Amino acid sequence: MAGAYFKASNITKLPSPKKLEAEYAQLASEKATFYEQYKEAKEELLKLKTAKQNVASFFREEDQTQQER
Repeated sequence: MAGAYFKASNITKLPSPKKLEAEYAQLASEKATFYEQYKEAKEELLKLKTAKQNVASFFREEDQTQQER
């Protein structure tokens, strides 16, 4: 199966281990950067969801007090 892929992609020689290690290090660095951005976005989403729940709760309480009057 790998041979068929190499033929289809016109790959006759594999890259050197040093080149592969360098590419891996670069991709790992990019992954770490993207993961940090993901964590920040996830935290922001959690804050927004909490704020949304607080606002909804506030308006439910306000509606209940007006109905009691």
